[in-house]
Amino acid sequence: MAGVDVALGIAGVGVALPALAEIAVRYGRFVVSKYSTLKDGQAEHDTQRLLVKLHWDEIQATILFFARSCDRFDSTVRDLVEAHLQILLKKFEVVILNLQKNVRPDNEIRRLRYAVFGKDILEDLIADLEKWQTRFLQYLQLITFTGHRLIEPDSPAADLAENAPSLRAFTKLQELSVVGQGHHVAPDPPKERDYPDSQAKPLRCCNVLMFPRPPTSTSASTIDLIDRRYYDKDQDNVDYIRQIVRQTARILSAADPEAMGILPCRGFIHRPHLSRFDLILSLPSTTTTYPRSLRDLLTDPIHGGHASHSLSERLFFAKKLASAVFYMHTSKLVHKNIRPETILVLPATPSTLSTISGDPSASQMQRQGKTAFFPYALGRPVLVGFDNVRQVELDWASKRNGTLSWEEDVYQHPSRHGATAAKYYSVQHDVYSLGVVLIEIAMWQSFIVFDKEMQDFRPNVALWGKAGSKVEGLKTGESGAGEGVMAHLEKLARLEVPIVMGDKYRRVIVSCLGGIGEQGEETDDVELGVRFIQTVLEDLEDISI
Repeated sequence: MAGVDVALGIAGVGVALPALAEIAVRYGRFVVSKYSTLKDGQAEHDTQRLLVKLHWDEIQATILFFARSCDRFDSTVRDLVEAHLQILLKKFEVVILNLQKNVRPDNEIRRLRYAVFGKDILEDLIADLEKWQTRFLQYLQLITFTGHRLIEPDSPAADLAENAPSLRAFTKLQELSVVGQGHHVAPDPPKERDYPDSQAKPLRCCNVLMFPRPPTSTSASTIDLIDRRYYDKDQDNVDYIRQIVRQTARILSAADPEAMGILPCRGFIHRPHLSRFDLILSLPSTTTTYPRSLRDLLTDPIHGGHASHSLSERLFFAKKLASAVFYMHTSKLVHKNIRPETILVLPATPSTLSTISGDPSASQMQRQGKTAFFPYALGRPVLVGFDNVRQVELDWASKRNGTLSWEEDVYQHPSRHGATAAKYYSVQHDVYSLGVVLIEIAMWQSFIVFDKEMQDFRPNVALWGKAGSKVEGLKTGESGAGEGVMAHLEKLARLEVPIVMGDKYRRVIVSCLGGIGEQGEETDDVELGVRFIQTVLEDLEDISI
């Protein structure tokens, strides 16, 4: 206890990161030890439940890992993490002081005081620790984006990473996206004969196809997805396309749909006679129903535009989607086609339902029938549609090809409209597309609907209003149409979105539409990543509904 007493009050004082980490670990060990020995039957039961949520061993390993690797960090990131640790120490100090007031020397709880004050404070600490752990891993991923090898083999940091699941996953991703250039995607890559086109099934309003795989003697039936990328063998650089497909498959092989919002990739198939590469993505084995695209849900004939799920579900969905975009970018890939057709929605899992509600008992909903499925539960998003993805830094390989499809242009920054775009595609353009989709999620309406009489898609009047004429202008290449569409999106974000999702959500969308900085502004990769964390991920995380 003496060591903790000496350290109390250190929060807010200028202390280097390794020292901050040491104090945080000391605080955490004291709190865990103290709560584990409290003498009260009911409190002991509550404590065990809380300690399971705390996952202290992993958090401790993460803090120590950070301290031992901080010399490799960009100074901007290091300063931000030090600030987060200072906040964490203040939270620990509140809990420790609370324990001193509410626990007698013999470790027996002063029940009334603890019931009124203690448990809420501990719950707040647990939530803060979980948020900090998530943010820390995002900063690690951001450093990978700069090309630095953060974890050297046989180092103390490597030993820590081996003992913490999230750090092990990070280590694997680092090897694939930074130093794994010569490795195969998988020991047993998919074969063309195992994926005949005749057995692939289309998904409504989606860019990928579904491929059910029958059970074998060693595995149960599964569902794979086929994400196709076509090329023109007379005009395209096929070697470059093969390179980017291989790199995409390699990076996605380490994907975790629950944590990253990206499906793992089995590998790819080249079909030269069809001028096509096929990425083979795997749905989680727990998926018991066919996935649907976000566009399919937004335009559902019965429930489209009329949400039966909670705002908490919608906010959770938005957070996961933003995290998926961040994962793409820090893996050195730009998606180039983020829109509801390239966002697949997986059914909610018990852990998803518990996370959304904040109530562990919510996992029982998965067993109670319809409440766990759309439209009563929204589910979790995964990014697909990698048919135009490329590496972030390879502007030289881009032809600045735009699109003549108004349905796609709605989600593209005006500088990307037309047959030949005015600017090369950048990370900021993906962020703009994310902002447009976040509006649809907030309003739970689609910008594009299918007109049965016309047998074609048209702008949704409910969202566009008079600005629909600007969307029509996209079809004909009218000058200023793109800027008019962007202005209307910004107006929706300012005036309509806050009514449904609040001002913080509005700020996130405005930041995205602004490209987390001025388009074309000279900004390094780390600064862009930090801005995305601060103005998108953190702001979404801070929203409570």
